[in-house]
Amino acid sequence: MRYIINFQIIIVGDKISNDVIRSSYTILEKDSEKYNLTNIKQVEFWFKEHFKEKPLDNFIDTKKISKKTNLDMKIGRITNSISGEYKTY
Repeated sequence: MRYIINFQIIIVGDKISNDVIRSSYTILEKDSEKYNLTNIKQVEFWFKEHFKEKPLDNFIDTKKISKKTNLDMKIGRITNSISGEYKTY
């Protein structure tokens, strides 16, 4: 495990209030080498693009989501699990 990304997804649906789902995503050492992720800033940019490109099922369990009209993802913290370096947002 190389990088751990803690994030939240805000889903605006058919309810009055927003649903907030908190989750994490792990980037393995081999994937960080494959995508040339050598620092936290690169990881942040890569994850935002990766999130846009991949289906929501890759990040959270979508079975409980009935209808969504808007989706917003916010990164809370990225941690380099090898060096202990981290950045909060």
